[in-house]
This record gives sequence, C-alpha cells and structure tokens, in this order.
Amino acid sequence: MSSRLKQLSLLVLIGAVLVSGSLIAAQDTVTRALSPGVTATSQLEGDNITQVFTVSASSGQSVNVTVTTEAGATLALVMTDSTGAALGQAAASAADEAVTLENITIPASGTYFVTVFNASGLPTAAIGFDITLEVGSAEATVEAPIEGQLLTATGLSFELSWDTVANLDLEVRDPVGGSLFWETPSVTSGGTFSANANGSCTTLSQTASEQATWPAGAVPAGSYEMIVYFQQQADCPNSSPANLTLTVTLDSEQVSEVSATIQPDQIYLASVVVNTDGTVDAGVNGVKINPPSITGLALTSPVALTQNTAVTGILTAQQPYVAYGFAAQAGDVISVQMDANSGSLDTLLLLVDPNGNIIDSNDDREVGNTNSLISNFSVILAGNYTVVATRYGQALGGTEGNYTLTLNGAVTTPTSTGTATANIQAPVFDTVPRGSVEVSLQWSSNADIQLLVRDPQGNPIYDGVPTSPIGGAIASSGNDNCVLAPDGAPLTYIYWPEGRLPTAGPYEIEVLYQSNCNDTTPVQFVLTVVANGQVVLQQNEPLQVDQRYVISYNIALDGTIEVGEGGVFGTKQRPDAASLLTDVVTELPTAPILANGTPVTGSIRLTNKFDVYTFVGSAGQVVTLGLERLNGTLDPVVFLIGPGGDQITQNDDASAETNNSAINNFILPVDGQYTVIATHFGGQYGVTAGDYRLTLRLN
Repeated sequence: MSSRLKQLSLLVLIGAVLVSGSLIAAQDTVTRALSPGVTATSQLEGDNITQVFTVSASSGQSVNVTVTTEAGATLALVMTDSTGAALGQAAASAADEAVTLENITIPASGTYFVTVFNASGLPTAAIGFDITLEVGSAEATVEAPIEGQLLTATGLSFELSWDTVANLDLEVRDPVGGSLFWETPSVTSGGTFSANANGSCTTLSQTASEQATWPAGAVPAGSYEMIVYFQQQADCPNSSPANLTLTVTLDSEQVSEVSATIQPDQIYLASVVVNTDGTVDAGVNGVKINPPSITGLALTSPVALTQNTAVTGILTAQQPYVAYGFAAQAGDVISVQMDANSGSLDTLLLLVDPNGNIIDSNDDREVGNTNSLISNFSVILAGNYTVVATRYGQALGGTEGNYTLTLNGAVTTPTSTGTATANIQAPVFDTVPRGSVEVSLQWSSNADIQLLVRDPQGNPIYDGVPTSPIGGAIASSGNDNCVLAPDGAPLTYIYWPEGRLPTAGPYEIEVLYQSNCNDTTPVQFVLTVVANGQVVLQQNEPLQVDQRYVISYNIALDGTIEVGEGGVFGTKQRPDAASLLTDVVTELPTAPILANGTPVTGSIRLTNKFDVYTFVGSAGQVVTLGLERLNGTLDPVVFLIGPGGDQITQNDDASAETNNSAINNFILPVDGQYTVIATHFGGQYGVTAGDYRLTLRLN
C-alpha cells in the first residue's frame, strides 16, 4: 500500500472513530482507566476492533500516551473529550512501530478518552499491545489571580437577606486578605460591615439583612468570597430552614444574585471575581462540604514531593487544588505544612492513602492562623500517598493566592528549656509500654492523685477518658478511687506509643489531689515527661488535698520541646487568680468597662492569657457573669475581684455538662469598682486558647 493510500485509510478510520462521539458508543466498548507510569496490556481482534481507555487530568496538564506492539500491525491513536471532539491523533508509519500522542494540553479538568485501533484495516487475528500514560504538572499554565484595583463611582456592596428570625451571619473576604464580619467590621482595603442582624434575642427581624460595603473610589480587583453561617443559639432557638439571597452590587448595578435554602449549622459559600475592566464573573456556590471530599478530583498524576524540599504553587477559581505524591513505608512518621504567601488564600490540606481514603486533614494550624499543618502522621500502610493542597471550601471557595508546601519527616529530636534535666535519668517502668512521649506521676502514699494531659486539640487523657483521638492513652491509674497499687508504689502513666509521635503544639498537665484515702501522709509527687528517651521535664512538688498543680510543655515543628511555667492553681472548688494578679494590676488603668447586659468578645492565647474588665457596683446588687467559649480549645475560668483587690468569687465550670464558666446571682458586698478576669484553666500556667464571649448582668 502506498503511503498516500495508507494516510487516506487512517483518516477514514479516524473519521469513523469521531462520528457521533466515537465508535465507543457504537460498540458499547468497556473502557479502562490509565494510570500514569503504569503499563496496561490489551488486544484488538475481530469482535473488538477498537480498545478505549480513559484519562483523568486537570486543566493545563500535558499528556503523553504511547502504544507498542509486536504483532506485525500498524496501530493508531486518537484522543477525544466527552463530546467526541478530538484533541490529538497519531499513527505508526510502519508495522510494530511505537506510536505516541505527544504533549496534548488538557483544556479543562475531567475525563478524556484514548482509542486504539489498527491503521492497516480491520484485524484478522488478535493484536496484542501495551499502552502507557505520562502526565505533567499543570502548575506552570495556571493564570495568576487578578491583581490591581477598580475605580468605582458608587462603590461595591454585598448583601445577605433572609426570611426568618434565625441568626445568619455574613462574612466577605476580599482579594487582599481582608475579612469583613460583625466581629471585624472594617478592613484595610476600605470595606465596612453593617450591624449584626438577629445576633441578639432582644431584637429579631423576619426580614433581616447584613451588608459588607466598599465606598466609592478604588476597590481591590479579584476574587471575593461570601460565607453565610447559620448559627444556632441556645437562648434563641431557630431550627427551621432559612431562605437566603446573596446580592452583589457594583456602581449601583446588581451584578450577581444567588438564592438558596440553608439548614441550621450549615455554611453556604459563593464568590465573584471583580475584574479591572469593571466586569464581574460569578463563581460556583453551594453548601460547604463537611467533612472535605476528594470526589471528582483528578489524583492520578500527582506532582512528586521530596522530603524537606519546599514546593510552590498557586490556587485560583480555575485551579482550586493541586495534587502531590510521595512514597512511604509502614512506620514512617511524616508532617506536611502549607503556608499562604499572597492574596486571600485560606489553605486546606488533605492526606490520601494508597486506597484513595482521606486519612488526615487540616484547615487551620491553630486559632487565628489559617495556614495548614498535618503533623506527625504515623504511616501504617506502605505505598503511594497523595497530598491535596486546596483551600477552605475547596471548589466552592473563593480565596486565591500563592503558597509554599513542605513534606517533612517526624519530630524526633526533642531538647528542653525551662527545666534543668540534662543529668536526670529517664525512669523505666516494667508494667507499662514504652512510648515516644511518656508522662509519669509517682508518689509514696495511699492518696488518690489524678494525672490529666490535655493535647493541642483540647482532648483530655485521664482515668475517666483513657484514650485520645490523636493517639495518647493511659496505661496506669495509680490509686484511682482509693484502689491501692499492689506494690505500694502508685504510678499514673500516660503515653503516646512508639512509632506514633504526638502532634506538635501545647500540652497541658494537671495533677489533682482527689482524696487522701484515709492516709494523712504528706504528698510529694514527682512528675516526669520523657520524649524519645530523654527527660524534658521533671517536677518534685508538695500537694495538699483538693489542690491542682498545672504545668505545660510545647512541641515545636522542629522537634524541640519547651517547658512552660508551673504552679498550684488553687483547689478543685476554688481556682486561684494569684498567678495573674500582678499583671492584672498593671492593666487595670486601661481596662474596658463592662456594660450591663451587653456582651463583649475577646481572645485568650499563649501570648495573652487573660483579659481584664471593670464595672461599678453597689452593696446588695446581684451580679451574674457568663464566660462562654466561642471556638478553639479554650477552657474558660472567670474571677471576680473586689474593690479591695481580693478575690471574692470565681467559677471554672458552670455545670458538669459544660466547660463554660458562670458566676450566678452573687450579692456584691460593698460599693466600688469591681474587676473581672477572663482567663483559661490554669491561669498563668494554662495553655488552652480560643475566643470567648463575656456577659455581665447587674440587678
């Protein structure tokens, strides 16, 4: 056959493949998925004159497909999208010659079809062949987020309206990292927020609305994310769905409108892109997926990660995620961190195992830090793992920007500061398992001394809660409930198993003298923390019945362990503010004044362990104070200090069902200025953190 005839024959066959979306539908051929770097084997024969394979790829990725045979045939390839439109075609020029579709650029994320057939004509005998797929990274082809400003005549506004007395809240995040919300009513880009509608049960509206507005003049161009939260309130029940409308107005013209129904505790997301030429593109919208999902993501061709080598990437509306891959062996301990470098990006990390299951994830590294960290994950199943670098809301999100991603090994080299431990030998106990981190408590009496460790996620481990979701466990409980240790040497022991290092972050330790169990011998306890065989903390302290000793240690990302300050935090019945009072006196002159019935909000952090407020009261007045955790791990404690500077009442837990604090119906003893301390369990020695709401009611 001449080359001209062969070329005409190939074109005829390719044309046949493309007719009506390809021969796939005509023959009802079963497709097979191709995986990058994995060779698939198949054959053509009389009943199967074509073989069809699928390729999952992301927008901008470069794809190569190669077919080889030794059956004396001349094979051809064609690649089509789901509509049958061809992206590329190729044929061998001689029998048994390899044929490759090279550098096919994927126009949009999705599934594509590769059809293999005999360019010489219909096969008369079976033709075996091998086919392989290579997929390149799409990072270089992604367009950067829009940068710059748009000059407006009347400004830009976002409005949320709804049709019930429910407490819905609007948050709008601008392209430069600002976040407008009722708690943050202004941002540096010029935006301001309206009043919090239906946020208080005293004034409710069935036609409520909230607005985020940028005035006339320059506004940031780029992606704006709208978040609607359906907040449930215990004192203002609202369990019915709400119909919401999100409206975007630019220069007095409505440019986008979304209507939807939202259920209690759901989060609804929408976005728009404001272009520098004044046009506006609406993004996708919908209820936020919780927990995160990888359904529909193309994860078959991840970008290779090398341990301890940072990679950079970009996330936009066109590319809301990038997949990375690495190989791991059973017993490996790995950490992955993702940091936003520009724009408004709010990162989210997903870790996917070789079977395609999400086995770990992280949105915010800690309260107030929207970067992401998966720390000290212990690998059980050997194989290829995938890290999905994405953003809050995933495809529904609207934040964009550049990021840095790093794969690290385990946190394995602890050192200590704050306590002299260099010459202390780590204790060894024959009755309990060894751990990567071991916390032990020893004493020499019949007393019941409880040891509790609270991890960075706020999970407590003690005799009442023997395990933690992140791996810690209690293996010995001393003289719990006055059941005496058989050898007369009580030991309480909490550990994280070897091979599974605990998460980085602050750990809080509480030692509580619960009962003397009819033994009046003075108690002197020894508290020891051992990490990887090294003593990083050891305290030898006396303790009285009902007293609570609190101390902490912090595991940093680089593996160093820093020991915090420790001390007695009063008793179980009466927490003691003594550790805070010196600093409280310093802050009193500038302390905010509490208004009767008006809640205030604040934050407790490792760098801000208490806030101080004042109010003026009269003898005989009845005061109620409520301190409520809004988020994070915060374990609130509230103190009331009298005009003479003495602690006159306090509360740790308002009831057995809550960690929130409340001082109820306390009668003020004298006239004068009273001081309120909003803090966390442990006072100066505690490490729980989060935002709070404080309310004073004075009658």
